[in-house]
Amino acid sequence: MHPILHDVLVGIPFFLWVLVVVFPVSRWFYEKYSNYRARKAIHYFAGGFAALIAPFIFKTPYVFVTASFLLFIMTYIPHAQEKRFEWFQISGKYGEVYFTFSYFVLFSIFWNLDIWVAVTAALFMAFGDGITGIVKEHFYGKRENERAVKGLNLGNLAMFIVCAPIGYIFEGVPGLIAAVYASLVEAFYGIDDNVTVPLGSAAIIWLLKSAGL
Repeated sequence: MHPILHDVLVGIPFFLWVLVVVFPVSRWFYEKYSNYRARKAIHYFAGGFAALIAPFIFKTPYVFVTASFLLFIMTYIPHAQEKRFEWFQISGKYGEVYFTFSYFVLFSIFWNLDIWVAVTAALFMAFGDGITGIVKEHFYGKRENERAVKGLNLGNLAMFIVCAPIGYIFEGVPGLIAAVYASLVEAFYGIDDNVTVPLGSAAIIWLLKSAGL
C-alpha cells in the first residue's frame, strides 16, 4: 500500500478522535467543571495523544501536518467570525490557535530530522503546561486564564516535575535542559506559551544535540 494512502486511512479515525475530544469530551468538561478545564482536556486527550501516537501510525508527515493545519484553521475561524466555541474558546485568547499551529510547525520541520524532538516539545505543551494550569487553578483560585498568575509558582514546579522525565526519556540531557527552559518560560508574559514552550524547547534540544551533548 502506498504510504500516503496508508496514512489517509489511519488518519481518518485519528482525526475523528481529535474532533470527539474537541467537541463532546471537552464540552462535558466545560459543563461539569469550567471552560478552563475543557481546554486542558484538549491538551491531554487530543494534543498529548496525537504527539505520542503519530510516530507509530503514520509513515510520512503529510497527513499529520495537514490535519494539524486544518485544526489551526478550524480554531482560528470562530475567533475571526466572533462565533467562538464557547466551551473552550475565550475572546482575545488564541492559545488553542497557537497550540495547533505549533504542532504544524514542529512536525513539519522535525519529522524527517528527528521526530522525537517534535514529540518531546509537543508533550511539554500538552502535559506539562496542562498540569501547570490545573495546579495554578487549584492553589490560586478558579480563572479563565492561568497566566493571570504572574511569575514563578507551584504551577511551574509541577510543570518541571512532568516535563523533566519526558525530556530525559525521549532526548536525554538536552531534553532535561529543555524541560527547565519550558518550565521557566511558561511563567512570563510576552509571546504566547503555546509558541514559546514547544518551539523554543525543540530548538534547544536540536541545538544541544547538534553540538554533541
